[in-house]
Amino acid sequence: MLSPTQPIARKFAPIVAVLCVFSLFGLCRELNASGPTELLRYEISWNGSKAGHGDITAKREANQVMVTVQAVSDGVLKKIIEAWSRVQATFAAKTFQPKKYDFAFRSNLGDPELVALTFDHDKSMVQVSKQRGTECENHQEKCSALYDPITATYLLRSQKDLTKPLFVDIYDGKDKARLFVTPAGQGPVQIKKGAHQAFRLDLRLVKLGGDKKEIATGKLWISNDEHRIPLLLTSSPIVGTIRCELVDSQL
Repeated sequence: MLSPTQPIARKFAPIVAVLCVFSLFGLCRELNASGPTELLRYEISWNGSKAGHGDITAKREANQVMVTVQAVSDGVLKKIIEAWSRVQATFAAKTFQPKKYDFAFRSNLGDPELVALTFDHDKSMVQVSKQRGTECENHQEKCSALYDPITATYLLRSQKDLTKPLFVDIYDGKDKARLFVTPAGQGPVQIKKGAHQAFRLDLRLVKLGGDKKEIATGKLWISNDEHRIPLLLTSSPIVGTIRCELVDSQL
């Protein structure tokens, strides 16, 4: 039987990883052909209390981009669970076609979870491998016009005009969902690093198929300058309010 905290552990850690991925939208500048690794560091709070921290690193090599997102529980959440999650993705630099996507989650309350996606665009298929504890699953699915969460955010990032509504369809090996991005004006936003002029974008994630259930909503602030750095993300998924705030960056 699951303990009362196990459902929280299983729901919260994947949400942390996805929220870190959302913050990639508008990431800094274009990566050079073989440029240095870029690093963004965020502090994560849950319902007003410190809950974790996450790092995003991105590097371009040859014609592909490799991104790693890591998040660990901290503060008040660590008193409930000790959780760690990592997302790694590789996609084509020019076409944004996803190549590989790997998600890993561990906690002290349940079995580790792994999800791996390998895309074959010639056949419009994606190989899905999933493991939770000793349970394994392998199958193929159609992947036409579907992107893993990281590649999807970079695809949105490539759109230069932030004054028009956008959307992209996402598949993480579990659910298919559509991320809607709606411009919500410009103005100052206050974070720990000070006040910054920013674009505000409203986010809405809706499950595709079935009842089209809304999974989460959020607000994202991106610096209104040449860097377009994601400064702050607030989101209201099914387990409460989560806030991701930029605390450090190396460009």
